[in-house]
Amino acid sequence: MQFDWPILSVLIWLPIAGGLATLALGERAIGLGRWVTLVTSAVTFGLSTLLWTNFDTSTAQMQFVEELTWIPAFNALYALGVDGFSMPLIVLTTFITPLVVIAAWNVIEKKPAQYFA
Repeated sequence: MQFDWPILSVLIWLPIAGGLATLALGERAIGLGRWVTLVTSAVTFGLSTLLWTNFDTSTAQMQFVEELTWIPAFNALYALGVDGFSMPLIVLTTFITPLVVIAAWNVIEKKPAQYFA
């Protein structure tokens, strides 16, 4: 199954946006920054499970392919895709991230915004 929206780009850019939001909150709102990080990582894990449940294991082809011309003069593309090797690694990474955030919730005292970003 292919999605009508760029799920791989969302999986990449959502954590970056969440990290930037956490950094922007900084030391002024440490608690809110932690929640932003936790929610962002949980949503990212949810998206990766959606990706995993729609992954076709019967083919070796790249799936969920996204291609966008980036720099036409150099024929450079923004291209993403998932194969059978990277799929479990994506799920593993997005599964571990919320666990790390929860484990570090009250442990990190110095510069928590930088840590959680």
